[in-house]
Amino acid sequence: MGRACGAVEDYEPDELVVALGDHGVVYEALTDLQFAIGDKEVDDRLGLALLHLGNLANAAAPLRQDAGLVARTIQAKWPGQPDGIEPSNLDLLLRKLREDFSSRYAGWIPEIGKNRMISPVRGLPYVSGCTEGDPSQIGLANPNPELASGQGLGWPLSRPTEPGHDVRVGLLDTKLYQNPWLAGGYLAAKDDLLEIPGSRELPLWSLAGHATFIAGLILHQAPGAQLIIRPVLGQRASGKTWGVAKVMAEFVGTGVDILNLSFGCYTDDGQPPLVLAKAVSLVSPQILLVAAAGNHGNIEELRAVGDPLAAPWTVNLKDTTPVWPAAFAEVTAVGANDGHGHAADFSPKVPWVDVTAPGVDVESTYLDAEVRLAFPGDSKTETFHGVARWEGTSFAAATVSGAVAANIGPGRDSRQALNAVLADARQYPEILKA
Repeated sequence: MGRACGAVEDYEPDELVVALGDHGVVYEALTDLQFAIGDKEVDDRLGLALLHLGNLANAAAPLRQDAGLVARTIQAKWPGQPDGIEPSNLDLLLRKLREDFSSRYAGWIPEIGKNRMISPVRGLPYVSGCTEGDPSQIGLANPNPELASGQGLGWPLSRPTEPGHDVRVGLLDTKLYQNPWLAGGYLAAKDDLLEIPGSRELPLWSLAGHATFIAGLILHQAPGAQLIIRPVLGQRASGKTWGVAKVMAEFVGTGVDILNLSFGCYTDDGQPPLVLAKAVSLVSPQILLVAAAGNHGNIEELRAVGDPLAAPWTVNLKDTTPVWPAAFAEVTAVGANDGHGHAADFSPKVPWVDVTAPGVDVESTYLDAEVRLAFPGDSKTETFHGVARWEGTSFAAATVSGAVAANIGPGRDSRQALNAVLADARQYPEILKA
């Protein structure tokens, strides 16, 4: 079944996430309501189960006939109902379950939620990875494939081993392209690496180079660090919170210092998604979580002037809408500045942003290939030569992750390194405490 959309959120329409401790009572309640439960996936580290509902449309039909339930669902999710939005079958089921349990158990309700979609892409700011539009070309007239990245960026052609030696950074993103400049700087299984299609195949989408761009930024700051590549986003940079949370949990106890999370999702009620909340709670005591704050800080202005970046789905998005996981208190949320101390127009100006870093006209490693541009959605292609220029809070987050990695050392863990970066205005004048 396809994805379902709310006012600003995307989710799998026939999947329900339940805390393992509450699974029994939720299962019984679903059975009483005539909902059929198909496959179940369990993750003991997260303490969650993912349930697939096999007959959601038919079983939810009686709920949709209950005008009072529909009205209460709308009021709970969207006070002053957004234009053109109706509660989905899953919305109605969740509301029904919460009301029934609250009534039966004096206000107590089980931990239940949706399997939401994440990404840096969808109109602006792309509800996946946090990037602004497509990358643009920079480069050389006659690039040497072996040196193109270093030459085009003005970076050392041979990457040094310091700073950042022995520091490990988890990169949860798209698959990684084997750009020559990154060689030796990452650990990845074969399936984690991006293959460039042949001449008879359609080119990759531009967003397929998201992780490659981020990897370059981290290793430019901390050339001795080791990136642990774990793809959680597809070629168009979208994924599911269940998959992301499972991968995050796998890093517990591995000795990884930082997780770079350049993606996000919204919720219609502004509350944190259950799946990501569990993952953040589990991982953050051991590992510094650095996340992109989103690119919707000027969405209301863009919409007011009819800018094409304000895609139709953003009609209910506000400049201040929280992006998860960045908005969790345990996560270091990174907004974008222009490299001169001024906040980027698209970067949210909200209390939960902790740090800003350059996110405008950023240059880094990229694909050496022809790519399909994602915006405005036509069939235009461009050829890149291993480097690109891009903007977005995704890349501001990567710069912070790299700077922190460069400052981890004996007697200084990742959180102490973050404080050292923010205190060192001479070496890091562009990384600012928000």
